[in-house]
Amino acid sequence: RIIEIITCRNLMLEESRTDFLKIAEGVLRGVVYDNSVSSYFVLLPILVLGLLCTFGIVKKPIIKGFAILLGVLYALSTAVSIGNIPYVTYKMANLCLADLEYLGKPSEVFGMMTGEPLYLAFFVAGWILVAAIVYLIWRFAASTNIIEEKSRSFPIIILKLLSTLLVIGIFFLMGRGNTRAVKQEKFFGRPLNYSFAIYSNDDLLNLAAQSPTFGLIKEISRLNKKFSTGISDEEALAYAEKVQKKTRASLAESASKVDGAKKKNVVMVIMESMTANYMDTFGNTKGLTPCLDSLFANSYAYYNAWSNGGRTNNGIFSTQTSLPGGYNINMLDTPLMQDHTSLAPVLSRYGYSTDFFISHTKNFDCISGFFMTQPFDKIHSEEEYGYREMDWGLRDSTLFAVVLDSLKHLTADTTKPFYTAILTCSNHPTYSIPSPYCNMYPEMNECAVRYADASIDTFMSRASREPWFDNTIFVFTADHGKLLDNTDGVIATSQHHIPIFFYGKGIEPTKDSTLMLQIDIEPTILGMLGLQCPDFAGFGVNKLNMRRDTAILSAHNHFIARTADKAYFLNMETNIGTQYKLNPDFSLSDQKTEGNIADLDHLIKVQLQALYAIQDRKKKK
Repeated sequence: RIIEIITCRNLMLEESRTDFLKIAEGVLRGVVYDNSVSSYFVLLPILVLGLLCTFGIVKKPIIKGFAILLGVLYALSTAVSIGNIPYVTYKMANLCLADLEYLGKPSEVFGMMTGEPLYLAFFVAGWILVAAIVYLIWRFAASTNIIEEKSRSFPIIILKLLSTLLVIGIFFLMGRGNTRAVKQEKFFGRPLNYSFAIYSNDDLLNLAAQSPTFGLIKEISRLNKKFSTGISDEEALAYAEKVQKKTRASLAESASKVDGAKKKNVVMVIMESMTANYMDTFGNTKGLTPCLDSLFANSYAYYNAWSNGGRTNNGIFSTQTSLPGGYNINMLDTPLMQDHTSLAPVLSRYGYSTDFFISHTKNFDCISGFFMTQPFDKIHSEEEYGYREMDWGLRDSTLFAVVLDSLKHLTADTTKPFYTAILTCSNHPTYSIPSPYCNMYPEMNECAVRYADASIDTFMSRASREPWFDNTIFVFTADHGKLLDNTDGVIATSQHHIPIFFYGKGIEPTKDSTLMLQIDIEPTILGMLGLQCPDFAGFGVNKLNMRRDTAILSAHNHFIARTADKAYFLNMETNIGTQYKLNPDFSLSDQKTEGNIADLDHLIKVQLQALYAIQDRKKKK
């Protein structure tokens, strides 16, 4: 915890960096969570050992067996804490259960944890600590003497049993944390929760006061459980149908104004971690994205655009399905995907060929399951390429070259339009950036952005010489944003603020500052193509002739409601709301108000309940 605070010091508020009492308070609050985790770990072993001792059947091998179990549990807990530090620097959040899916790519995870010299230092130090903990537990077990008692009278057995139950009771209370007692629960109080860690205005200190292992245990205990929104399925589904009905009508209106007979091609580029805050257009002065800035200026461009979630699977899901993400779950692996009207199947009805290009294996992050329920004609992945250039797969420049080569075959039939989606990955640690880009900036993440931008520049330059270029709409967006140093709130603006723009011949350059979400991309593309979708079932709007008053985003244990001038954060664990006024650049100002806002709470919860209701309905099918 102390190493995390030191390592992530650049994410801390300036006034907190010298407030050692506040830092110490966070560390001590963290000890409460650590004690709770320890209690969970030892509760079952103490119960079993206590019962064995009660009846005099404890043997040395049994003691050693439990020592091994405790050693493994503490080693795992320490490993989670070690891995959490680079995660905090990347996401400004603690690890969640959904992140454990990355264990399916151990080499990439190991690379992320050891890619930076500082990360490598605490990685080694952490495992030295693990070894020391396991050794001490083992030595304690090995030195424990087993005394055979001759007297096993009934009173002695009862005394031992009561002693065991007393110790179990103590550890049970330690596990609960016993914080914020309320009348209904009296002596036992409320179980320990995240609100105990929210003790300051500094989000890094609040994170450090928690325990990532505690968070994972809580998530496991909630598996397959839903938040109680207080909203009925009927009300939630009525809300969804109202949105969908308006979007269907808007698509019909767009179709009456656009010649849908001449079908345009669509190329969607989903850029890895490309926060808008990297671009000169949004105030960055380092010249990282000259190509994107140029394209943005000559496109129908949305300045006030946001990712619906904070993970790659959220980005794929929302851009393709027009549905938002849920709470800390991989939306690509849910029943929501069955029988849904996502972009590729809809375009297939109108005669489009559909291809999706990814740089890594298609089994990663449940992507293959998504493609089975929402099929593209072909998925191009590592299984097809047969090699990789970096931990995550192909570099961006190589991936775009593969796309261009494949498009030459696709466009042999000039009468068949195509939809091609591309997911890049070079702007994701561990980085593997070729020369000269690897030496352009002192920070490797900035080198990665510059290389990703140059790869797009080359792709667009080569594509402009192809016969299909003038008849193609290019859609540029990101899977999610990225945490930069400007941590302006509970969830930094940079983590969700992304570019969304449409580029192509005949598209009038336009600056649009109204709210735009990833879920709006599908209906807006259909509107541009002049195509109707009578069974549209997303939550997005056709931005060609519809406005969005509120944008709902999800990140870790928060939902965020953005309006034109405010951002409201609702912590789903604690049901605590916080509202910020916005600066002109959409970042959060220092003016904030604590407390729940009823209409925004309701909007967040009705959308979440609608996802629950749709999911349950599809499960029953």
